Amino acid sequence: KISTMAHLRSDVDAFAKVLSSFTAKDKILRFLQYLCRFNKGIMQQGVLPLHAEDLKYLMEKNWSAFRVLMDARRVFRLFNSVGVLKKFRDGLKNKPWGDNLHPLYVAAQFLSALWPAIDHYRFLILIKWAEGSQAEVLKFSYRLFTLAQLITCLAMFIKGYLAEEPSSEDSKEAKKQAEARWNCLKAGLTAITIGHISSFPGLVTNEIVCGGTAMVSSAMDLYKLWPKVSLEELKTTTAKEDASARLMGISAAVFLSTLASISFIRAGGMK
Repeated sequence: KISTMAHLRSDVDAFAKVLSSFTAKDKILRFLQYLCRFNKGIMQQGVLPLHAEDLKYLMEKNWSAFRVLMDARRVFRLFNSVGVLKKFRDGLKNKPWGDNLHPLYVAAQFLSALWPAIDHYRFLILIKWAEGSQAEVLKFSYRLFTLAQLITCLAMFIKGYLAEEPSSEDSKEAKKQAEARWNCLKAGLTAITIGHISSFPGLVTNEIVCGGTAMVSSAMDLYKLWPKVSLEELKTTTAKEDASARLMGISAAVFLSTLASISFIRAGGMK
């Protein structure tokens, strides 16, 4: 039996398709943003064999990248509340968590809808269209989001681990149970990440744990969004050497031209 992980496509077309997706691009940036946070934790431990000045320089560059990525993602999140509200609206009728867990679904989705809505106010503070403390708004909204993730984790744990095991013939129910376990893990990881950022009681850890859990949950999201290879494609051996060669050629030409352009600009060619 071929594992699900083997079905991920690894060609440039798949990567281009991922980059064309707004959600997928945000997950890539999220991974990189929290990689910076993870790096900060490693640097703070003093385990890198660097002189103090070199370490300070590296930490400044790392955190500069983090802040740029953070602000960029905040812009990306504008109007995210629309999609959350639509999901909430549909779920009120469809009851995706079932009748017994529907109250938990309503609570989790309501809190999840509040988070991006309040985050819009934080964006207004960022662009100086409103007054207030970004740190206080972040702490409040992220605590709501952490609570939403904890509720989701609990509900998915009940669906994935406490519900009766489906029969071997019932592949549909088995798939739903596996999905619930996946979502339980992802919600738990996200709760740990956001709980640390918002100083949620009992969830304050450190930068390594915060960054590491966010990187894993981002990778889980990207896995779901990444194009998969069909079983038929796995069985074929048709190569795409021509397309790969053309890609390598134009990539090399663009890269070298970019280096030449930067050298020209740094040499004062545009003054």
